[in-house]
Amino acid sequence: MRLVGDIGGTSVRFARADQGLHDEVSWPSARFSGIEQALRGYVHHVGRSPTALALGVAGPVSGRRCVTTNLPWTLDADVLAAEFGAPVYLMNDFHAAARGLAALGPADVVQLGGAAPVEGAPVALLGAGTGLGEAIVWGGRILAGEGGHADFGPATAREVALAGWLIQERGRAEWEDVLSGSGLVNLARFTLVDRGATVPAWLGEADAPARVLREMPDVGRWFAELYGAEAGNCALRCIALGGVYLAGGVTLHLLDVLRSGGFRRRFEEKGRLARAIAEIPVYVVTHPSLGLLGAAGELALMEATCAIST
Repeated sequence: MRLVGDIGGTSVRFARADQGLHDEVSWPSARFSGIEQALRGYVHHVGRSPTALALGVAGPVSGRRCVTTNLPWTLDADVLAAEFGAPVYLMNDFHAAARGLAALGPADVVQLGGAAPVEGAPVALLGAGTGLGEAIVWGGRILAGEGGHADFGPATAREVALAGWLIQERGRAEWEDVLSGSGLVNLARFTLVDRGATVPAWLGEADAPARVLREMPDVGRWFAELYGAEAGNCALRCIALGGVYLAGGVTLHLLDVLRSGGFRRRFEEKGRLARAIAEIPVYVVTHPSLGLLGAAGELALMEATCAIST
């Protein structure tokens, strides 16, 4: 059994990658004390032992280890390989997601403006979920970094005030503080504080991001504008004429808002470089298993490389 996983701060997803994805599950990450327990649970669930494992992980991978950003977990490929008796490959979750883009079809994306993509040109990927992931793809090569933790750049007086509030509250303002599930909550809190309104207790509950979208639509529209601004930044970093792709759980819940115009306006508001990116298409990924598709693709690539080298 070729086992693939997408390890996020909110959920862990696993599947068998034997000629497609099979026996796919999604479980709350908080159910488990660590990756070992989660993997044992999946192996028990399918009743088969893995012959190889490929895991996309929400955090920076150094060598064969990863300390997750939004979970108190440490993943060590050598420890996992010893326990399960199979080779283990770790990669950043947005490396996996970027690899998965090649497996998407026209029905798996929704275009938000722009023209046709330029074949062979760089592609940018970013995704708002529990955190904010970013990656660049060009010529089959993937560069997945931690751009979501870069300094937040305000462009309006309101955003300047937001940045100051975040610095006061958190000691620093970064893009993940506004473009993520917790970012939605931050925007809602700031909006209420700025209005002199009471901050309700429900903003501290687990379902707060979804409730913000239902009960504070103005915050959802602001989120979409900020998302457009950072997506445009990603487009500028590599002149992503191959397209900019949006992934992540929060993104799917915002599809109608993203279509409304504020996203694309802020995407293109880049001063002297506005014309350089005006034709760049943006795509929302609607396929629910992008990370698993990419982990499976990376595993196949690694297995092919090992076969050639031997």
